[in-house]
Amino acid sequence: MRVPAPDPRSVASTLVLGSLAHFLLAAVAVQALRPEYDPWLAPLSLYLSGAWSAWLRAGYYGLALGIVLLALELRRTLEPRARYALVPVLLCGGALALAATAAWPGPAPGYPVDDLEALVHRIAAMAAFLLVGSGMLLQSAALHRDPHWRGRALAALLLALLAFAGLWLHALWRELPRGASQKAVVALYLSWLWLCAWRLRTAPR
Repeated sequence: MRVPAPDPRSVASTLVLGSLAHFLLAAVAVQALRPEYDPWLAPLSLYLSGAWSAWLRAGYYGLALGIVLLALELRRTLEPRARYALVPVLLCGGALALAATAAWPGPAPGYPVDDLEALVHRIAAMAAFLLVGSGMLLQSAALHRDPHWRGRALAALLLALLAFAGLWLHALWRELPRGASQKAVVALYLSWLWLCAWRLRTAPR
């Protein structure tokens, strides 16, 4: 009996969802395992150095790969009128910046870094949020042109708008607790990525 080949849509979607779940698990677990930091005040970057940091860095790298895979699958499966050539460029560029954020952690208590490493980390973190957020917005604005995505287009657009607005609120309102506000923005980004990855499971070939 001939075994049917796995559906590329399902494989890609599963890999992306797995990367999102692993990142979320790593982020939550590492914060629970590092009681020296207050999660309300400490941004995720502080957990990229020290105990259990390798797990979180692996989560960053896996998430970066998941974003690249999602960008390529959206490009492959969406109808031409729902595609923008710039979207995969933005998403993949943001994924590379995310990986660089983990590769060059910023300064943390007891884990100093030199000025160049700190600068690379800051620029990479800003680029990751801005590039992925811009890709989310641009893609969401066009999803309604694909009949398969029409039922999810509004939800995707609202999530993208909330995520991008939250990013700027986090950046400009410095009185907000840095850990909580950053993680709220990250949660919105992850929600958008999850929605799109889940919808890919039923995308037409």
